[in-house]
Amino acid sequence: MIAPSPDESEAGAVTGVPLGGTLGLPLGGTSGLPLGGTPGAQSGARGLSDEEATPFGLPSIGFWMMRQSGDIADWLGVPFEGKRLLEPINVVIVDRFASSADEASARLLAACGKSEFPKRQGHSSGYSARLGTQRFEQFPPGSDDSFSDAVFVFSNDHGRLFGPFEWAGGYIFVGAFSREGVDLVTKVKHRYQSFNRARDTFARMMSERSGYEISGYLNLGNFVVCSPELSTGDHDGVAVLLSARQ
Repeated sequence: MIAPSPDESEAGAVTGVPLGGTLGLPLGGTSGLPLGGTPGAQSGARGLSDEEATPFGLPSIGFWMMRQSGDIADWLGVPFEGKRLLEPINVVIVDRFASSADEASARLLAACGKSEFPKRQGHSSGYSARLGTQRFEQFPPGSDDSFSDAVFVFSNDHGRLFGPFEWAGGYIFVGAFSREGVDLVTKVKHRYQSFNRARDTFARMMSERSGYEISGYLNLGNFVVCSPELSTGDHDGVAVLLSARQ
């Protein structure tokens, strides 16, 4: 079994705290990290490429989306409020029912399309993320596209997925989702708006329109606080956990 059921999630559970953004559901997931105050408040995140969390019942998950150079992705170097903006992993997807990596990949790709988050061009690519001891390039392999709810010339929620990682008889993907606004009068046309809103929108659409459901929230702790140089924007250190239905 990959992720614990609700009655197995006492240790490190994230409960009773409303999630920011648009979803507005109570937290009921699990994590191997303690929660103190606001989500991510006990984070040890320092902006290092090897930082990771190990949620209960899941493999270790790297905190960040990574560039080809091995550095943490930082919104193409565009500062946010004068700080370097680190791009966190904020979506975890588990498929316990696929019989192979190919089937898990096909099921997820179809689900994204049904959820109005198809692959679209116009976003930067070439990123990776870490699951367990492995580093995964963007899903699907060889793709230069991102999953987005609108074309890139408009403000949109978009994200990049990574995997699948075979674990305990199932398959796991992770993702980094963000919302960007379009500013036609500046040199850099796309500006960061929110990590939480994009995470919540993607999760809600997947739950409403595809064969996946929101099964919990993971306090990964990939949340930078009190740094004069680094920021994670509005990210609260929490990843939404989506699980495939039968």
